[in-house]
Amino acid sequence: MNNILLQVQQYLDSVSKKPVKLDKQLVQEFGEACKNALLKQFEEERKDKFEPMRNTFGDLIEALSIFVMKSAGVKLKNEQKKVEYKFDGGAIEGRQDVEIDGKVWDIKSASPYSFDKKFGEAGGFSEVAREDSFGYVSQGFLYGESQKKNFGGWIVVNKSTGEWAVCETPTEHEEYKKTALDNAKNNFKALTKGEPFKRCYDDVAETFRSKPTGNRVLGFVCSYCPYKLPCWGRDKLQLLPQQQSKGKNPKWVWYTSVTNPKEETEEYGGE
Repeated sequence: MNNILLQVQQYLDSVSKKPVKLDKQLVQEFGEACKNALLKQFEEERKDKFEPMRNTFGDLIEALSIFVMKSAGVKLKNEQKKVEYKFDGGAIEGRQDVEIDGKVWDIKSASPYSFDKKFGEAGGFSEVAREDSFGYVSQGFLYGESQKKNFGGWIVVNKSTGEWAVCETPTEHEEYKKTALDNAKNNFKALTKGEPFKRCYDDVAETFRSKPTGNRVLGFVCSYCPYKLPCWGRDKLQLLPQQQSKGKNPKWVWYTSVTNPKEETEEYGGE
């Protein structure tokens, strides 16, 4: 078991059994981090109209994670340090989460699915890298390479259950690093040169109870992307209740095409 995870689990186990005395300085730091997350979300100006709302919930989980790790005795350095990766043709700026034992680590909050299937035991680093649609691998290696330090991996919290996982970068990671850095540089050059945007994914045929409905919806990756509206078109994309569901509270789905809409029923009442 990773030493970070072991220290955290031992601390949380002790806290669950009996009260512990908290470090007042750590409590104050946690309060400041939460306050700053709210100020960023609600008061800072957006750079443009398509900039997504900041993930305040993720920022709060990150603040709590840092508080727990420090309370558990994990030695953290260079929290939220600004870094810059320079290369021939430009520079990419960022802000790393934390450094532990000389390695750069990124803290993530994850859905139960991502926690289990990507970052957890059923997944792992290779699974995250296999379809890195959100650039997590490039981000981590950029943080590390900008300081000539290794990228440790991700410290992940399940935002539904509070479980922790540590997804480590493998010892043999040079191929992963080269691919990640090349992708970042190519994307940077495409953006700065104003190259036309190319959508990376297609919509998919909707199924309901394993049968096709005739409608089309966003795939898993696109449905979570904060830029889906400008990408697909605000006039084309519709967030609707699942059209074939008869349930009282159907799930909501991003539709790109509705050729088989929900059948409207009229309710009649008497006096």
